[in-house]
Amino acid sequence: MKIQNVVFKSLSGLAFAGLVTLASCNKSTDSPLSSTDSQNVNSESVSDSYASESSDLGNSVVSNVTSTQLATGRTEGKITGLEAKDPRLAGATITITPTGTKDAPAGTITIDFGTGVTTNGVTRVGQIILTYSGKKGVAGSTRTVGYNGYSRNDVKFDNNMKFTITNVTDSTVFHHVLTGGALTFPDNTTILRISDYYVTLDYSAKTLTLSATPNYTGHSASGTTRAGKSYTMDITKPLVYKSECAAAKVFIAASGTKSITAGLLTYTIDYGDGVCDNTVTITVGGKTVTITASSNGN
Repeated sequence: MKIQNVVFKSLSGLAFAGLVTLASCNKSTDSPLSSTDSQNVNSESVSDSYASESSDLGNSVVSNVTSTQLATGRTEGKITGLEAKDPRLAGATITITPTGTKDAPAGTITIDFGTGVTTNGVTRVGQIILTYSGKKGVAGSTRTVGYNGYSRNDVKFDNNMKFTITNVTDSTVFHHVLTGGALTFPDNTTILRISDYYVTLDYSAKTLTLSATPNYTGHSASGTTRAGKSYTMDITKPLVYKSECAAAKVFIAASGTKSITAGLLTYTIDYGDGVCDNTVTITVGGKTVTITASSNGN
């Protein structure tokens, strides 16, 4: 399990990889991306990132507690010391309430940031509530991430938002489904999103791969941008994230493609051929531009 923990730690930053503003590498007037184009592309990435980062916090807790704690720990037992494993958990009160048995673990984990905890410039408020069922790392086990008054840097998560992760195979392939996704920003604009995709972890290669759900007839994601425009997103070639890229402070996919359709426009986003860099190629309306991703989510 040692290499598994290394992979999770190295890839944890990738859960927030989508939170990027797509700024042109050069300010030439022939760039096909308008400010509306950038917002259409960013809204999908931003909403994915916020949900994934909160799910990753839950995964960090589950990965660092024992199967005994998940199955038969004391009711309302508090979990301490996890900030050493994941600094984002510093200052949070973490409580586990098992309701199952040794053979059929189930229960609730609450990550409570109270009225606000700030770590590394990020302020989290409220609760992330993780409901789990099944043995850790076993096919068929599930965990659902919910929220109670939770916000990240004043971006509010709707309490009806649910992010469910199902183990398809033991500790390597997971089915991720987001329902009721609604994020409200300080200016009262809102992003709406639902999503359905697969995540595969390769512990030897130290990669995390997002791919379209097999035999699923819907989109990988769909919703409404902050400007109120409906969009859909489809993963057209698996998106591969590498721990070596994260170590180099590169948090976007190293390879893969996805398409985003908003109104009459379809954007094809190509992350390249596996090189760790912050550039992506976007094609829209028959024009192509290479841009650099930077960490600003508007």
